[in-house]
Amino acid sequence: MTRLVSNILIVDDHPIVRQGVSRLIAEEERFRVCGEASTWGEAFQLVSTTRPDAMILDISLGNRMGLDLIRETTALVPQLRVLVLSMHDEMIYAERSLRAGAHGYIMKSDAAQKILEALDQVLQGRIYLSERFLGEMTTPALNRLPDNLRPSFQSLTNRELEVLSLIGTGLSSEAISKRLSLSLKTVEAHRGNIRSKLGLETRDRLLEVAIRFARESLP
Repeated sequence: MTRLVSNILIVDDHPIVRQGVSRLIAEEERFRVCGEASTWGEAFQLVSTTRPDAMILDISLGNRMGLDLIRETTALVPQLRVLVLSMHDEMIYAERSLRAGAHGYIMKSDAAQKILEALDQVLQGRIYLSERFLGEMTTPALNRLPDNLRPSFQSLTNRELEVLSLIGTGLSSEAISKRLSLSLKTVEAHRGNIRSKLGLETRDRLLEVAIRFARESLP
């Protein structure tokens, strides 16, 4: 009996990550890497032309979030299974990824041990989440932040979370506008919305929370 081979598309803006994931998958007879992409546009084009069975996706793709790519590619190819592979803490982004249409979420720090298992599960029609995430789903996803910020924090949009993270890495509004291809006015509007939603009275307080958020979002 001929064994079915699943075509996998790898999307990440870091060549070393793409190469590592591709090498890992290529060792398995049940998988075939049908393409690699480093940008939002390349990924969408490859999904359209190769119609992969699954896409392994980093949600941080330059100036566009991978969450939008999940929505658009699964609308284009409804049978596409999406496994998010990210450096961002799953307690913050896993739920958002699933709401966007992903079928699994795995952190890059766990990739070597878990990615094949995760890929098998999503291709079998199941959802893959770590035991850690499943064990904490009943608690606030951002429970490491101050108690008074937890409810407000979940009201931030995906773009506002992205801006907050970049503020926390030390980028100025001008640098953020270039990084995300947004106008300076739009970035400042996002900063204002974040401060309002989180009840942060000063820019220094915003920076303090942003630094903590960025630190907790990384492995």
